[in-house]
Amino acid sequence: MKFLRRRLTLLYTTTTGLILTMALTVFFLFQVRETRQKQMEDFYAAWDSICLHLQSDTLLSHNFLAQMEAASRSIIYIEENGIPLLYPGSWTPATNRFNLILQVKELAEKEGILTDHAPVSSSSAISTLLTVHGSKKDAYYAMVMVLPYKNGVRSLCFLSCLPSLFESMGKTIVVLLCLNLAGILAFWLVSWHFVGWSLRPVEESRKKQNEFMAAASHELRSPLAVLRSGIAAVRTSPDKQESLLHTLDSECIRMAHLIDDMLLLSLADAQSWKIQPQKIDMDTLLIETYEAFLPFCRQKPLSLHLDLPQDPLPPLIADPERLRQILLILLDNALCHTPEGKEIQIQAYTKPENHPKFLILQVIDQGCGIPDSIKPYIFDRFYRADTARRDKTHFGLGLSIAKELTALHKGTIAIKDNPLGGSCFVVTLPVC
Repeated sequence: MKFLRRRLTLLYTTTTGLILTMALTVFFLFQVRETRQKQMEDFYAAWDSICLHLQSDTLLSHNFLAQMEAASRSIIYIEENGIPLLYPGSWTPATNRFNLILQVKELAEKEGILTDHAPVSSSSAISTLLTVHGSKKDAYYAMVMVLPYKNGVRSLCFLSCLPSLFESMGKTIVVLLCLNLAGILAFWLVSWHFVGWSLRPVEESRKKQNEFMAAASHELRSPLAVLRSGIAAVRTSPDKQESLLHTLDSECIRMAHLIDDMLLLSLADAQSWKIQPQKIDMDTLLIETYEAFLPFCRQKPLSLHLDLPQDPLPPLIADPERLRQILLILLDNALCHTPEGKEIQIQAYTKPENHPKFLILQVIDQGCGIPDSIKPYIFDRFYRADTARRDKTHFGLGLSIAKELTALHKGTIAIKDNPLGGSCFVVTLPVC
């Protein structure tokens, strides 16, 4: 179970971790696109500003150009009639600025734009958005404009540095990585507890199965031992054959009852235990059960009382043989634990104020009672308060069978204390 829990936790964590990673990756790619879009918008804004200034002013101050370059980390290169403006630039890019400008001119020439020739078809010529890569893995957006100026031509090469992905989104990357790791850790913790919670019923079922097998083996070992010793005694003492055969027959009957009970419970576990419901007159069924069990009480001796209401009980849609079996199990349990001279009661009544209506059946004994610490376990299979299992007439399966039969009829069974001493088993069944 521990190995299975680790494997399932790893599976759930891996699956949810991959989903989280994919979601964060999609978000990161979206942020990259938004960042690139913002960088492009900033480039066009700076380009429009310098172009407007270049077209309107005849004189270009070095102070203005320096401010523009510093604000946008750009390179501004202006020529008049092929002669560059004597402006050295306000910052030093990773790649030599003149090498970058030369690349931009070459790309512009491929579009038919020459920086030392005036445009022919219009008043100005502007290149498309160009991308230039430097020798130090630096990248730039660039554009070129050529326009007539006095009797010659003026050209502008404008480059804007593109920061690297980590430089522009370093904090975002770190935050997303931390969120991803924290999410995977949280998924692992949740998966560990969730898998443990999910496997708990399996573990309990396995534990109960092992206990069931151990108890069944113990119960079967006793009659088998008696049978083997009885057979050996028959061989060595032929004169006692009759009494020994009677003992062997009793043990065979006892073992047959045990096997029948185990088969009934296995059918209940497989949900193949079928009932044959029909309309039942409960007054008649209770009276017949009372009369059938009365001789056993007189043998002990005990008093058996049947307490029915004055008005007839409502009919039930149920299996009469299974209902009688429930009552006989409870009565046999009461007979076993009630001392001589005491009393067992069978009570039946309804609660008309309840909707839907329920029929209440009670079997009340005056035995030693059941401690509160034991009550939660009395319906468990093979459970006995006597851990030494000295009682050879019961196997600890009767109350388990009664519980399963009651559940088949969509009812409940419970136990409470008898105020006069002893226990009270309460069966609640829905009325049709």
